[in-house]
Amino acid sequence: MIIVHSIAKPPAAEDSAGVASVVCRRLGPNEPIPQGAIWIDLVEPAMEEDQRVQEFVGAPVPTKADPDYTEPPEAHYSENGVRYLHALFISEPDDTPDVTGVTFVVCPTTLVTVRYHPVESFDLFSQKLCRSPGQALFPDAVAVGLINTALNRSARALTKAGESLDRIASAVFRAKGDQSSRNQIYSDTLWALGREDEKISNLRESMVSVERLLLFLIGDGSAERSPKPVREATKTALRDLQSLEEDASFKAQKVQFLLDATLGLINLAQNDIIKLFSVLAVIFMPPTVIASIYGMNFKSMPELEWRWGYPLALVLMVCAAVLPYVFFRWKKWL
Repeated sequence: MIIVHSIAKPPAAEDSAGVASVVCRRLGPNEPIPQGAIWIDLVEPAMEEDQRVQEFVGAPVPTKADPDYTEPPEAHYSENGVRYLHALFISEPDDTPDVTGVTFVVCPTTLVTVRYHPVESFDLFSQKLCRSPGQALFPDAVAVGLINTALNRSARALTKAGESLDRIASAVFRAKGDQSSRNQIYSDTLWALGREDEKISNLRESMVSVERLLLFLIGDGSAERSPKPVREATKTALRDLQSLEEDASFKAQKVQFLLDATLGLINLAQNDIIKLFSVLAVIFMPPTVIASIYGMNFKSMPELEWRWGYPLALVLMVCAAVLPYVFFRWKKWL
């Protein structure tokens, strides 16, 4: 599928407001690519679509539809004035930020993006680009706009992760009910923390790859030919990204804290159970000793001939059980 964003009115024919409009449309099988195309978005491209785009931009566009396709040895490189960039972007099909690879081919007049999964930030930026014309008339500007939109989605996902972690913390530290109810809360918490950790890990992986892309754009010599506002926007995006990485690191540490706290509470609950069994074992140990003594089959045992021997043995066993219990209660071990 080829989605083309083209300048409907070139700068030379702008109206008195000095604004050029951008239109977005999905091309048909035999529909030519308009000459004013500023951004071509390839979504799961077929070989024929790949060839059409390559002929239009005059540069190779690496896609999986190409029979000779091989992954480049570098994620970011320049070749014949064309920059090839690869980064991981997040997609949120079910409010879960999974990552997918996106290839940027930055040509002198056109940006080509290649992706094989839905990326919500691309759809949002496409709508924004068509509603706010005149903002992205350069390929670099479109690329930076896409990255900024992706960063906004990452920030939103991090905010949601933070809210989820707050709910998890409240559930863990305010767990009420009997031990069975608390155990169920702890079990659900472990599952929830695992999901949140996966989300944050995906976000951090995406941000690291995007940071490398931005650093390449800033350090690449051809970027100096971009307009100054585009270069400043690139540096601003890098600063925003670094602040998001710090936020992601904080939330990852919070996940680890909640995980440690939950495991600690589970250990405390298990220790209480083990302590109860240990106390019961100590309480019943003296009566067991007494019963074992009088259960021995020796021929000469004077107590066996006593009239009150049996009641006396029972009283001894009761006292031997009660005294340790009273002692434990006095020590507040129970």
